[in-house]
Amino acid sequence: MLKGTPVKLNHTQLYWVFQVLGWSSIVFVETVNYTFFIFGQFQWEYFFQFLVMASLGVLVSHFYKKWFIPKSTFEKDLSRIWIKGVFDVLVISFLMTFFLYVPMTVFTNPDDFSKREFWISFFGQVMNLGRYVMGWVVIYYLYHIMKQNQHVKEQKLILENAAKSAELELLKNQLNPHFLFNSLNSIKALVLIDQEKARDGIIKLSELLRFSLNYERVTLIAIQDEMNEVQKYLELEKMRFGDRLELEIQLEEDTMELKIPPAMVLTLAENAIKHGISQVPDGGMVRVVCQKRKGNFRIMVTNPGSLNGKKTFGIGLKNVTKRLQALYGNDASFELVRNAKEEIEARILIPNI
Repeated sequence: MLKGTPVKLNHTQLYWVFQVLGWSSIVFVETVNYTFFIFGQFQWEYFFQFLVMASLGVLVSHFYKKWFIPKSTFEKDLSRIWIKGVFDVLVISFLMTFFLYVPMTVFTNPDDFSKREFWISFFGQVMNLGRYVMGWVVIYYLYHIMKQNQHVKEQKLILENAAKSAELELLKNQLNPHFLFNSLNSIKALVLIDQEKARDGIIKLSELLRFSLNYERVTLIAIQDEMNEVQKYLELEKMRFGDRLELEIQLEEDTMELKIPPAMVLTLAENAIKHGISQVPDGGMVRVVCQKRKGNFRIMVTNPGSLNGKKTFGIGLKNVTKRLQALYGNDASFELVRNAKEEIEARILIPNI
C-alpha cells in the first residue's frame, strides 16, 4: 500500500469494528463505575468479568442478528419494526445473562436455582445488560431503516427515470411519422416539376430519413448537427416553393457544440413551412437564430403568418413542449408569439449545459 493512502473498510469490516468498539463500552463504563463509585478501587476480578460480558455481547448479538433478524424485517411498517426491536432487546439480554449465570451455577452451586436471591440477581442482570443491548438494537435498527429508505428512494428514482425515458421514446416515435409525412409531401411536389431538382431532393430526403432513424437513439445532439439537417429540410422546401421561400440561418460560433434534443429545431422549421409559408400567398422568410445569452441557449424560428387566437399546438409543437419538460423541467421553456416585425416567432430557451 502506498504511503499516505487512506484505508477504506468494506461494510463487513466496518460492522466488526463498531461491534467490538461498541460492546467494549461495557468494560469501560462498568470498570469506571465500580472503581470510582462502588468499591473506590480498581479490581482485576471485575475488569475480567466485564471483559467476558463484552465478549459475550459481541457473540450473542452477532449470531442473534444473523439467525433472527432477517433483512425482510426492515421492509415492514415502522411500528412493527420497533416492536420486534423491543422483543430483541429482551431476548438478547436474557441470553447473555443465561450464558453468564447458568453454566457457572450448574457446576458450582446448583442449589442456587431454587433460591429467590438467585432469580432476583438474574433478572436484575437482564435489566442491567438491557441498557447496552438497547443501544446496540437502536443503532443497528436505525442503520438498516435508513439503508432501506435509501434503497426505496433509489428504486423510486430508477422508476421515474424509466418512465421519463419511455415517455421521451414515445414522443420521438410520434415525431418520426410526422416528420416523414411532411418531407414526402415536399418531394412529391417536385417529381413532375423538375426531375433534376427532384433527384437532388431525393438525396436530401434520404439523408433526412437517415437522420430521423438515428436520432431516436440519443437524447441530445450538437446544435451544429441539428442545423445541418434543418438546412437540408429548408433547401428541400425551397425547391418546392421557389421564390416564395427565403431562408436565413444565424448560428453563433460559441453555440455549435451546445447540446439540444434531436429534431427539435427541425420540428419548428416544419411548423414554419406548414403553418406559415404554405398559408401566405406571397410566401416570405423563414429565419433560424441560435444564440447564447446569460447562461441560457436560445433558439428562435420566425416565419410570416398569423396566430390562431386559441394558440392551440399541433402534435409537433406539443411534443416540443413535453420533451423540454421531461428533460429540463421548469428550467426550459417554449412559446409561440407574434414579434415586433409582425412575424410568428417560436422561441425555445434551454439551460446551457
